Amino acid sequence: MSDFVPDRGENTSRTDLDSERRESERKIVQQQSVLRNLRTTRLLQAIWLIASMVAATFLGSAMFIGIWTNYRTPFTLIGFAAAAISTALAAGYIIKLRPRISDNVHQLRTLETEQLHLAAREEANPISALRIYRLIASNDIEELSRNARRNQRYANILQWIVILGSVTSTSLAGIAVGGGDDPRVRLITAISSGLVSVAAAAAGFFKFRERRTTQQQTADAMKRHLKAIELRINEYDEEDEELVLKKFAQTMEELKDEQRKRELQLEESTNKDPG
Repeated sequence: MSDFVPDRGENTSRTDLDSERRESERKIVQQQSVLRNLRTTRLLQAIWLIASMVAATFLGSAMFIGIWTNYRTPFTLIGFAAAAISTALAAGYIIKLRPRISDNVHQLRTLETEQLHLAAREEANPISALRIYRLIASNDIEELSRNARRNQRYANILQWIVILGSVTSTSLAGIAVGGGDDPRVRLITAISSGLVSVAAAAAGFFKFRERRTTQQQTADAMKRHLKAIELRINEYDEEDEELVLKKFAQTMEELKDEQRKRELQLEESTNKDPG
């Protein structure tokens, strides 16, 4: 009886395809890391720009309106010049960074397209794809949970700014009424009122708390289905593995679609209500 001898050409082709796929995944991970670093740099530069603009605005007010009458020069002039230069530098760095981010996003999309082409060259195996989908579902859940925690953190920060700023403004206003006309009290009151207004506007515009609620609800629902299919309970209590996996994939995609619709509704409500 003759033994079966595998086709060497087919094995070589399979090995080359696996090698290309691993190299593609490595390039995508590297490009994603570069893109994350660039976006973090842009965020820090944006914070720098906002801080410089705030400093330039208040120092300019101090110089032209005369909040610090006794110390208008040279402190106010030097401080205003430094804040203006800092603002210009921050804006320049952000403008220079935008093309790099766009170029990296384009390269990442190109690599992802190449990876899809490699996947298309492989022989289709539905049940293997469904098993992989179940395994990577936890990544989608973790991403939603991470975004929910981030939005919750932003919402809490803005809420505390509103609370503390309101208390500070009210207290200082009472001090100003009962204790004279101190320029420093007026300055701090103006800063507190400005921070309260900006924080309240940001909370209403970006809707961090609403986004956190929808993201966490979707993540919790996806977790329940993932645990149910692992334990083969509820609607996944069946013997046919392929049928169970298909039902799980369909449910997860429906949850993702609902989440996308909720986010779209939030975006539309933001655009309709800019105030």
